[in-house]
Amino acid sequence: MREERIGDARLFLGDCREVLPGLSGVNAVITDPPFNAGRSFANDDMHEEEWRLFCSSLACMLKFLDPENVLIEVGKNDKEMRAAFDATFNYKWAISLNYTNAMRNGAVGYSNFGLVLWYGGKCHQRYMDRIDAPLTSTISEFRHPSPKEITHYQRLVSMFTKSHSIVLDPFMGSGTTGVACARLGRQFIGCEIDERYFDTACRRIEQAQRQADLFVPRAITPKATQPAML
Repeated sequence: MREERIGDARLFLGDCREVLPGLSGVNAVITDPPFNAGRSFANDDMHEEEWRLFCSSLACMLKFLDPENVLIEVGKNDKEMRAAFDATFNYKWAISLNYTNAMRNGAVGYSNFGLVLWYGGKCHQRYMDRIDAPLTSTISEFRHPSPKEITHYQRLVSMFTKSHSIVLDPFMGSGTTGVACARLGRQFIGCEIDERYFDTACRRIEQAQRQADLFVPRAITPKATQPAML
């Protein structure tokens, strides 16, 4: 395991299950866990039962950190992930995501619909239950198969955390959540098991922190609607 400290960010190269037991003081978890489109478990190297146990273990470790809010972005096939978190946390709402481009990275078969599951109890801004989340094809830049737009995660960070909150992303990939935190003045802890994505995240977050004064840490205020239980 390797740790890099970049300003207000602590970045770990390694398995998040080895990192999480040593953490404390986390205010929010905002993450997009890995999944494999068209399958009900995340990794080709994992059998379905192994993935189910992994999800349960992850949920229990995050529960131990006692964050105010946990936001898990899931695809339509992430049944084990959702079941594990539903059984462990106090379920609140599901934010419906409308991916405004149905094809990502030139690959056919990705859904244009997703969910952000909200567990916890505190939303620091007006809540909405449906948001547009365009996914631009940036794989050539960040070398990640499922890159997310910074503005999408900046919106989630601003809605569900306060200034100087500590935000954890145990699957940080190319570091989009960390970039959003740098722009909004939040402290960030990120874990990534793949060294290629980890190095990319380090570069992006370092650059974002150098440019942080260009961004005004204000809330993104989309039109609010009444939340609806699923």
